[in-house]
Amino acid sequence: MLHKLLLTTALALGLTSAAEARLQLTINASGSTFTCFDGQLGCDLSGGANNLLLVDQTVGAAFVQIALAQSAFGAINQLQLSSSNIVNNGATPVTVTLLASDTDFIGPVHAINNSASLTFNQNIGAPDSTLKFWADAANLQGANPLNTPGTLLESVSGHAVTDPDSFSGSKIAAFDAAGPYSMTEGAALILRSGGSITGFNQAMESTAIPETKTWAMFGIGFGLMAILGLRKRKDRLQTI
Repeated sequence: MLHKLLLTTALALGLTSAAEARLQLTINASGSTFTCFDGQLGCDLSGGANNLLLVDQTVGAAFVQIALAQSAFGAINQLQLSSSNIVNNGATPVTVTLLASDTDFIGPVHAINNSASLTFNQNIGAPDSTLKFWADAANLQGANPLNTPGTLLESVSGHAVTDPDSFSGSKIAAFDAAGPYSMTEGAALILRSGGSITGFNQAMESTAIPETKTWAMFGIGFGLMAILGLRKRKDRLQTI
């Protein structure tokens, strides 16, 4: 009995700690909230690390099809959130909020490139939808379920004036982190009854900048290569 209790406690603690430091995706609509973390049984259908896939998910009046959150770490750090189709199946307008977040992106970093694209369908007359991007030098987990820690880097709003109406763009925002940091991106999409968004994509990308010591090592390495090259050239001339 004690063994089973310890095992259950260990599993519970393992799941809790994993949920606090994994790629996470949250969807909120009509007062209902759905959240899933990378590798969570019953919601993540990907099976791969740093790759969270939802096929068909209904949250309140919203239907979200093929939602994918991905993250990558290293010389290039990336966080991406996409969905093939987001539909308001309700009789009244609804705000569909999506958040994706992950931690432990590699620093140091001094800027993050934020980008997004989407197409509104049958949504003329709806208020502005808003896309936002955050980064946190304290490396706190976002989208857990609706928290957005750190600095707001960008906030972009727009609405449909034609049917369909497409939007896309990117911008580099200054952000400094010496060590591991987190990134969170989110969208508050306002849809009329029957309105939809296709081709939704929101992404953040940063390049880890080598530290001063690393640049110095590069310089020393290139210097040694140059010296060795000159010596070999002199040796060849003397031989001739």
